[in-house]
Amino acid sequence: MENSEVKTLQKNLQTAQDELARLERIKPLAGAAAAVVHDVRNSLGVIQSTAQFVLSKLRPSDKEKEAWELVERNVESIRNLLKGYLGLARQSESPKEESSLNEIVDRVTHFIDVQSKKNGVQVIKKLASPLPKILIEPSAVESAILNLSINGVEAMAGGGSLIFETQLNKQNKTVCLTVQDSGPGISKEARDNLFKPFFTTKAKGSGMGLYSAKAIVTQNGGKIYCESEPGRTRMILAFPHG
Repeated sequence: MENSEVKTLQKNLQTAQDELARLERIKPLAGAAAAVVHDVRNSLGVIQSTAQFVLSKLRPSDKEKEAWELVERNVESIRNLLKGYLGLARQSESPKEESSLNEIVDRVTHFIDVQSKKNGVQVIKKLASPLPKILIEPSAVESAILNLSINGVEAMAGGGSLIFETQLNKQNKTVCLTVQDSGPGISKEARDNLFKPFFTTKAKGSGMGLYSAKAIVTQNGGKIYCESEPGRTRMILAFPHG
């Protein structure tokens, strides 16, 4: 790959990162956020096209192939996150469709595969089958679950387990997903503020991730809440069905 192509890719990646950080801060301003999302998606399109071009030139045995595949997967995951942000910025419901929560979990675990392995985190799936489909906007809900999953992986710097469990609650007529990590846990004070905009326990966090996740889940007719104790945190999502 030519040095000029590398520099162009680095420049576009930095632009995307800068714009995404800006988006998270101004998201409450609907019109501005939508414009920023558009700019970010353009930058990501350039990055994704470059990654796909490089991959087409590499042989399966090339050492760089895995790294470029990681770039492509993560660009796709960011694009899915932006779909969720754009839905929030427009303050309107996106088209909904009958969707499989299990399939969404499968896609999310694919996206976090490399990061979880790097952190020494074992991903475990306990997916109920059969599971009724739910009426949601799948890309937005996927972005919310991806956000929760990344938080879980990052909470386990020394390794651990991230468990995805789906189940049908017949009594409440809901399809539920629990994302459980084995991190240090979240204090009661933090839990009370967890879904508020700009609240974060991370040194470099924007405080918009969980706020966004809750807004997406709510817009799709669901509920989200957190249970935590030392050594375990569970994020529980419930969506109506039928």
